[in-house]
Amino acid sequence: MLVVTSRIEGAPLDRQWRSRIGGTPLTTIDLGPLDRRESLLFASEFIGATQGVALACVERADGNPLFLEQLLRNAREGSEETLPGSIRSLVLARMDRLPPTEQQALQAASAIGQRFDLDMLRYLLRAPTYTCEGLVRNALVRPDGEAYLFGHALIQEGVYGSLLKARRVALHREAAVWFEDRDPVLRAQHLDRAEDAFAAQAYFYAAQSQKSYYQHERALQLAERGLAIADNNHDRHALACLRGDLLQDLGATPRAIEAFQQALTLAPDDAGRCRAWIGVAAGLQVSDKLDKALEVLDKAQEAGESQDMVAELARLHYLRGNVYWPLGRSQECREEHELSLAYARRAGSIEAEARALGGLADAAFLLGRMRTGFSHGIRCIELARRHGFGRIELANNPLVGCFQIYLSQLREALERGTEAAVTAERAGNTRAWLGAEILSYWACSEMGEFDQGLAHIREADRLAQRLGSRRFDALTREFEGRILHGQGHHCEAMTKLRGALEIIRSAAVWRNPGPPRVIAALAVVTADSTERQRLLDEGEAIIRSGSGAHSQLYFYRDAMEATLAASDWAEALRYAQALEEYTHEEPLPWSDLFIARARLLAAVGIGQGGDALCRALTDNLAEIDRVGLRPFRARVARALKHLQQGKPTGEVLD
Repeated sequence: MLVVTSRIEGAPLDRQWRSRIGGTPLTTIDLGPLDRRESLLFASEFIGATQGVALACVERADGNPLFLEQLLRNAREGSEETLPGSIRSLVLARMDRLPPTEQQALQAASAIGQRFDLDMLRYLLRAPTYTCEGLVRNALVRPDGEAYLFGHALIQEGVYGSLLKARRVALHREAAVWFEDRDPVLRAQHLDRAEDAFAAQAYFYAAQSQKSYYQHERALQLAERGLAIADNNHDRHALACLRGDLLQDLGATPRAIEAFQQALTLAPDDAGRCRAWIGVAAGLQVSDKLDKALEVLDKAQEAGESQDMVAELARLHYLRGNVYWPLGRSQECREEHELSLAYARRAGSIEAEARALGGLADAAFLLGRMRTGFSHGIRCIELARRHGFGRIELANNPLVGCFQIYLSQLREALERGTEAAVTAERAGNTRAWLGAEILSYWACSEMGEFDQGLAHIREADRLAQRLGSRRFDALTREFEGRILHGQGHHCEAMTKLRGALEIIRSAAVWRNPGPPRVIAALAVVTADSTERQRLLDEGEAIIRSGSGAHSQLYFYRDAMEATLAASDWAEALRYAQALEEYTHEEPLPWSDLFIARARLLAAVGIGQGGDALCRALTDNLAEIDRVGLRPFRARVARALKHLQQGKPTGEVLD
């Protein structure tokens, strides 16, 4: 028996050799690469197979035993060479046996990368009819779909390392031209390898392209590489600002602020400083440093107006409106977003217009104009969707869902929240994802789906921690407290709600919109009548001093619930009247239902009866069931049964 080993190229088993052995049995076995277990066993003969360097050699060799042996010998000798000389010599020896045309093709292909396109290779060679048959025949490359792949990464590395610098630079410049209208990322990388002066700007455009596809992590890597090689402050400033935007999108707010502060030091003029200040202010707003954000925006406005930076002024007024929102400065919030819309239209920026419409929806929410806000929000989303502004659509989808709750569209709101969470997670937009989880919680809570709501709010809490916002931390505590109360865990609910109120008061980040709503929730949960009255009095005092509408809507709804539970019919009617007066300019199905419910229950409580009251209770109960407000049906159902059975009036309905 004769056993022969051979490489594929130059194998002796040609037709002549086979004819000479006649009928002698012949078996050929094509050996595949070593698997990982075999490679590690092989490596153990040289150095400890568990060592990091051995594992790195195994990964790099990719199953080729000859390459693995040379890499391991090199590692054992402590060489710092990128590619061992032995492997380089083997690769170059194989290349030297090729005809000159094939050598040039192999070198050009190595500059493209491990995988290359034939059309691009022909472009670099200026040879429109070239084929890779010679390289394939010599097992240096192999077909990979419509492209080609080097037979081994170390072959590509060895050939590329043999290129003279001038040749390498020329090939990368030509490759960058090829990718100019095809792939901005590869264009930037080839310009970088060519040490071209335009490489930093190319990385800026490449990062922007990745950002538009929501590839924020990849975009950040590109921006940081561009920043590392930029050789002038203009490019460094632009890349630092872009890096700040990307970090903001990724929820890394402190790092985003640092990036914009770096951009501020690099700014070549007032225009550059304006852009950097706007970025700093955006980070401060997310971090709830609202007074500081307003100070920075004032500086940015002075610089922007001096240069008539219309687009930047549109964003600046939008940001200031967002800062006024948690401060409860509702009229100023609306005015800033109106200014943002005016500047956006003056600039001819549809993106800024869509963003400003979202801001106006926010302002309407704060003012209690939920129908108006819904209209603004839908226009914003339609405009963003039509023109591909996915970030704006993501940011505003949860808000539109909140309007749907007040329009008694609970199931539609939950569906919107669920879809928005999936999209925001996929896009890596933490803030939009948080908003979607809060919307989903809210809809679940209103419908009595408490377990599902608790899961949403705990996910929201995790996201709020990632953002580092105490304002959202307070919100998630409040919402978890409401869920726990709905589940019957009253002590735990009190702890959560008191914690939320403590955060709000200590941080002063929701100076008006937050406390009345949290205070009313505490009034619902507490069993102490004295504490209940004190809480309700405190909430009303805050409202009289000026508070956000969203908080007032919830305060009055919860105040009615607390006083109905305590059989304080007069107070329940007073809160119902207050809510009706507050919403008289723009009535809402949500508030109308609760106003009617409180008045009907109070009527039963004070001893009224009759068929008309029974019919009204029946209608109210039917509307509660239609909307899906399951937690609020039991008291109405008991009152209706109370009347239908002819029981004495004036009894407590719980």
